[in-house]
Formats: sequence, structure tokens, C-alpha cells
Amino acid sequence: MSSLNALQVRQLAGGGQVHQVRTNSPVVIRLRYVGTGTVTSITTTTATNIVAITSDGGTDTYAFATYTTVGALVDAINADGIFEAIVLDGLRADATATQFVAGAITLSTSEEGYSIWDVLADTSACLYFAACLRPNGRLFEKVARGHRVRVQEIEYGINMATAAAASALLYQRTLVGTETIVLSMLSVDTTITTENWASGNGEIAGADGASFIFKVLDAAALADAATNYLQIAGIVE
Repeated sequence: MSSLNALQVRQLAGGGQVHQVRTNSPVVIRLRYVGTGTVTSITTTTATNIVAITSDGGTDTYAFATYTTVGALVDAINADGIFEAIVLDGLRADATATQFVAGAITLSTSEEGYSIWDVLADTSACLYFAACLRPNGRLFEKVARGHRVRVQEIEYGINMATAAAASALLYQRTLVGTETIVLSMLSVDTTITTENWASGNGEIAGADGASFIFKVLDAAALADAATNYLQIAGIVE
């Protein structure tokens, strides 16, 4: 059990964090190469697969018919040991078939200096926006255990087809990958909507090492509007 002093130090060392996503920008899966050779390409084909071509793995194909959820897909990629995959702005339970922006994924560099490939959500196809706050940020190697997230505010403005009950949702994802709804609200079409607690002085605190994912979804359509955005803000300690 943590000592009172350790908990106080953790709280004092905490810092504010905000993460915002826009149309087609949620990073559902982030990949970093852990192989020994080079990466030729990583390509997503809608409703079909993700194909990674590397010098050490050859052609690795992950069919969505086999790996029907994001969690199953990430677990399969990690098991192969050529890439490390983490789930960010999405849920492990989300379906893969209509999830991702199609085409070749652009190589970029993480804050840690790793070569990474971000698998993005096609927001008009998957019909949701989601943003994640993690104890270890968007990083691979920073340890999550012993840290927590305190959500202070969530905000969005999304051009959707139909506002509905239980369509603006806050999830907690534990270190073992269990995802649970902790807050369920009526969604609002287009109008910028802000939710906080106790006039901004309240918060929702997570379990040790857990992440929070704020998700707004629609049952019919989400327009690719340039003004769409969704964000989650809080303290990571």
C-alpha cells in the first residue's frame, strides 16, 4: 500500500494535460518498430486488413475478418514482435472493419524519438470522435503504474446527424485493458458543449495506471466538418 507521503508527492508532482482531436485525427493505434531491419510500408485497406512490409518480417497481414476488434488486432501485432502497438484514441472493443483511414500510413517520430506509424480513425466511417488521457501520455516507455489521471473537463463541437442519449461517453480503461463507462450523457449537435463538475473545481479520478477515453458517437452520420473537434483535459500525476 502506498504511504500517505508518496500519495501527496504524486499529487504535488502532477501536471495539466489536454488532448484534442479533429476530423480523421484520432490515433486509434500507434505502432513503433521494434524489429532489427527496415520498414518498407504499412497500409490500411478499409474493411480488409492492415499490411506491414519489413525486411525482417516480410509481409505481415492482419485481416479484419480475423481480428474483428481493435484489442484483438493490437494483441496480434504485439505477439508477432516486429511492432509494438498501443491503443490511444479509441476502445479495444471497437470494430476494425470500418474503423481506419485507408491508405499508406506516414512515418513520423514520437516524443521519445522512435519511428512511429499512427493508425487514424476515419470519423465519418466509424461514426465517432474519441480522445484519450493516459498516465504515460502518448509514450511507449514511460511507466503508467503508480500514476493516475484526474479528468476535469470534456468539450466538443461536432456536426452529427442525430443527438441522442448515451452518446457522449467517458470510459476508463484499466492496465489490463478492461473498459468501463463511468459517465453517460446526451450528445449535442454542432453546438460547442462543455462538461465539468462543481463549476470546474470537481474531477473524476481514475484507478492506478488507468486511462480515460472521451467518446462522442452517432448512429447514422458524422460530417467531415472542418470545425469538428473534441477534447479532454485533466491532471496526470
